[in-house]
Amino acid sequence: MPRPPLPLGTHGKIRVYKLGPRRVRARTNYRDYDGVTRPVERIGRSKADAENRLKEALRDRTRAGSSEEITSRSKVAAVAALWLRDLQESDKALRTKETYRQAWERDLASAVGNLQVGEVTVGIADRVLRAIRDNTGLGSAKHARVVLTGIFDLALRHEAIKSNPIRNVPGLTAGGKKAPGQKAGPVLSAEELPKLREHLRSLPPERQHDLVDLVDLLAATGCRIGELLALDWSRVDLDAGTIRIEGTVIRVPGSGLIVQPHTKSTAGMRTLKLPAWAGEVLRHRAAAGTSSWVFPSTTGTLRDPDNTRKQLRMAVKGTPWEGLHPHAFRHLVATHLDEAGLTARQIADYLGHAQVSMTQDVYMNRGVVGGAAAAALDVIAPE
Repeated sequence: MPRPPLPLGTHGKIRVYKLGPRRVRARTNYRDYDGVTRPVERIGRSKADAENRLKEALRDRTRAGSSEEITSRSKVAAVAALWLRDLQESDKALRTKETYRQAWERDLASAVGNLQVGEVTVGIADRVLRAIRDNTGLGSAKHARVVLTGIFDLALRHEAIKSNPIRNVPGLTAGGKKAPGQKAGPVLSAEELPKLREHLRSLPPERQHDLVDLVDLLAATGCRIGELLALDWSRVDLDAGTIRIEGTVIRVPGSGLIVQPHTKSTAGMRTLKLPAWAGEVLRHRAAAGTSSWVFPSTTGTLRDPDNTRKQLRMAVKGTPWEGLHPHAFRHLVATHLDEAGLTARQIADYLGHAQVSMTQDVYMNRGVVGGAAAAALDVIAPE
């Protein structure tokens, strides 16, 4: 009696063969969605490496099998769709998934989507990424590079290409021209902060948008704007003068604004001891507020970071601070704390930056941070 065929989209037993020193082949039979059983193999430096490479290829083959196998003639857009699906199913942060999806749709789909995988050379990829940098900015070009690298890594695992051309593109720098109307945002100093506060207070109420208190808290904490807007009163201890940064506001397509329950990095999950003047700002807001959010929208709901950035830009338009970005306050805090003599470790903890070193990150316990930072920031208190 003949052996029954493998179910569609499945593989048989994986066999491993040693080809030489640090060269092992893993091989199995896979039944494609056209009903034909074909051998699939991958070579690695060890048994585990070869098996893992083969399993990756089988996973990708299964996902692509319902439409077509990835070959050198596959459209980049088709491979991108598979890569984006993998990304969506991964455990990466929602904001990261949305950033990369937008990078593909906004900057890459029209530029490379209709090309065949095998047509994309190092030169083509370099021209595309440089054009994105020149027209949209260095940040967009870097995101596009990550997306293209992932797409062509997927094609490489399918053996549709011999190497990933994106990995040979020279590093991107800020040497390109800026987009029309784009200019570098101003650097904010501690000496300019009182003048900025005075300007914001002089605006008519309909243009202030709660920006005076918002700027004060950004200057006191160095928080990312999404982190500050995710702050609710349950995470504020007025008696202790601390706040807990435990999330960030993001926009999810189809769902609207939500609080992502973690920050950009593990280091960003922190409890900050605030300077005394920032505590007074919060006390005033707590007494007058009616929302559960410390900085709500005009209707008391979660506040949009993009709208808040726009409100700040409009408030300083035509002033020496034109183009001011909330991130300037992180630079202000870092510079001021450095001048006050705090260590790099203390500053990194206060801002929720990535690790100063792996040893410090792994072996240091982070509790309530910023006592020295709070004292140093007392000198920039509002009058």
